[in-house]
Amino acid sequence: MRWKAILLAFLLAFTVPVYEKSKANVAKPTLQGELVNVTVMEVWEMLNNEEDGKETVIDVRTFPEYFNERIATPHIYDKPILYPLQLIEIPIFAKLFIILFEGRKVILYCRTAHRSYIAANILIAQGWQGKIYNMVGGITAWKEAGLPTVKKFGLGG
Repeated sequence: MRWKAILLAFLLAFTVPVYEKSKANVAKPTLQGELVNVTVMEVWEMLNNEEDGKETVIDVRTFPEYFNERIATPHIYDKPILYPLQLIEIPIFAKLFIILFEGRKVILYCRTAHRSYIAANILIAQGWQGKIYNMVGGITAWKEAGLPTVKKFGLGG
């Protein structure tokens, strides 16, 4: 357990200076982050429409919730990625999220859209540029609309 704490401290100690250095060399865009609420049917249409580019679906719930059941998407490249709200609430991990997903069309979801709304606002406050989509009603509304889900190790879709 102690070596895990040391490893985490080491990674955090060296991630911040590298991030700050890379940030200093890049001109800041003038765009401001924008939260856009979308319905589950709009999300389904976005995921099925390949002409508007690829969407990145982020599940901000916990690992047990994600593993138990998550939305099924129509393509292999837009499967939900787990990035829990608990991580996004930590500034270094919010900034890491922005580095990893900046420039992509990101759709956040959780069980009812409460945590995804919080996550989107944290990301915007941390410097997210452009739009970030919040799936209103979360996986609860997704299932109520009869859209597909996947459980455990299933690939679904």
